[in-house]
Amino acid sequence: MANMQQVARPNQLPSRKAASATPAPSRLFRIGLLALPLLVLILWTVIPFIVTISVSLKTKGEVFGNFGLIPQNLTLASYQEVLASSDFRRAFLNSVIVGLGTALLTIVLALPGAYAMARFRFRGRHLLLLFVLLPRLVPDVGTMVPLYKLAAATNMIDNPLSLIIAYSGMLLPLAVWLLVGFIQQIPREIEESAAVDGATLWERIRYLVLPLSAPAIITVVVLAFREAWNEFTLVLVLTSSPEGRTLPYALFLMGDGGITNYPAAAAFALITVIPFLLIYMRFERHVVAGLTSGSSK
Repeated sequence: MANMQQVARPNQLPSRKAASATPAPSRLFRIGLLALPLLVLILWTVIPFIVTISVSLKTKGEVFGNFGLIPQNLTLASYQEVLASSDFRRAFLNSVIVGLGTALLTIVLALPGAYAMARFRFRGRHLLLLFVLLPRLVPDVGTMVPLYKLAAATNMIDNPLSLIIAYSGMLLPLAVWLLVGFIQQIPREIEESAAVDGATLWERIRYLVLPLSAPAIITVVVLAFREAWNEFTLVLVLTSSPEGRTLPYALFLMGDGGITNYPAAAAFALITVIPFLLIYMRFERHVVAGLTSGSSK
């Protein structure tokens, strides 16, 4: 009998494997519930890009004559027209200056505040950290008139510095919160050991906190650059001439004459998006690490 049971056991193994290899209906249903929203999100994101690319490769007459995605007369004339425009080159340079300036100023101001919130213990620290986040609740439209009056009083209309300061103020609450959560995860013992060895506060921040906080710093820099690169409302208020306008405002002006050059507008939009996509693809791993680590405290 024992030998018969030993012989029968191997015969039962394939059936168990086959049963486990076939997913249960409930498991398929759960997978479908997870996959369906993801598929909708992918289509919602990708389809506008595909349509924009298709329009940018068509001629003006073909935009409304051919509603298919594949152009009949493939042309790069729209990209050549945009790149040859002096308004585009000026707006692109302004966007780069404002984006890099905003990222630099935001990280320079956010790091000391975040380190103080994370390492120093004082009365009202948590309440102060909560009040730091309150400016994020104010809509951009609510700050347009005060910022315009300040810029006009200080003669900073059409000055990129006014946009840099305004964008940095908008990003500081989020930057401080991300950095506080990340710095709190750095063990205090590392800094205490360095302090015992004679390291000053600045040396501990420079050689320990900054390198260990690199993912959070990169996250703040990318988010600040994106905010300055895409923002439109404050540019509308703080600039009054082509010399100070950025890419979103220049794209808006392309349809201000009543007749929109849709292929050129689509090419303009794609060229505007490409630099940030390249930056994000380069630092995607650090951004994800900074967001997930900085959000848990």
